[in-house]
Amino acid sequence: MEYWVSKLREQAAQIAAGDYTPGDPAFTRAPDGMADLSRDLDNLGEMIAAREAVRKALALEVHHRVKNNLQIVTSLLNMQAGRIENPAAREALGQTRARIGALALIHRILYEQADDGSQATLDIARLFGELCAQFHVWNRSRDEITFSCEVASCAVPLDSALPLTLFAVEAITNAYAYAFPSGDSGTICLHYGVTDSGEARLSVKDNGIGFDSASNDQSMGRQLMYGFADQLGGSFEIISSAETGTEVRLDYQLIVPEIPA
Repeated sequence: MEYWVSKLREQAAQIAAGDYTPGDPAFTRAPDGMADLSRDLDNLGEMIAAREAVRKALALEVHHRVKNNLQIVTSLLNMQAGRIENPAAREALGQTRARIGALALIHRILYEQADDGSQATLDIARLFGELCAQFHVWNRSRDEITFSCEVASCAVPLDSALPLTLFAVEAITNAYAYAFPSGDSGTICLHYGVTDSGEARLSVKDNGIGFDSASNDQSMGRQLMYGFADQLGGSFEIISSAETGTEVRLDYQLIVPEIPA
């Protein structure tokens, strides 16, 4: 009898862990009462699995719909930007488009990798690679600027991927907007790396004209970067000079939650 009680406990533990296939043939030899309990657990396991499948399908559908809606908004902003003559207004609209486009990108990747978001992680190399490709498209008229992306493959939790990506958007759009006035040529490079101890750094560096990094501290872009750095529990700094250009650095501790076995 102790053997069958032990087997039932194993069955219940597997169901609780979400790692159970109904119909254990071992219980075909069990006493009637134990076999009945096993069948009840089978039914419970099947019901939980069915509900989890529905929940995951709904979550993926949400990612798909959000991505589609954000892409529609981005297209509308593109159309509107083409009709605006004021450079400052057109630039502000372009920054908004970049932010929304980055959010749409994250939802698209989550949908394509069939991740329901409960323990979602994204490959930062893919995410930033596609983000950089979007910036190439958005700034295709700025062929005097060379934009590169140096990112090693690394799993980043969704909770940190969102502020990390939006931080990168702010830094990149600022570099395009201010580093190379009057059509000057130059380079912008996004770099992301993580040490073995999880110390992560995002850097966006240009070789433009530089500026007084202590000025304009209350700008919207600067305040957003402060906010995104705070969400990550990190800090950022701006290093700028007329000789070397500008580098925006974000440092934080990358923590990837362990997925239960």
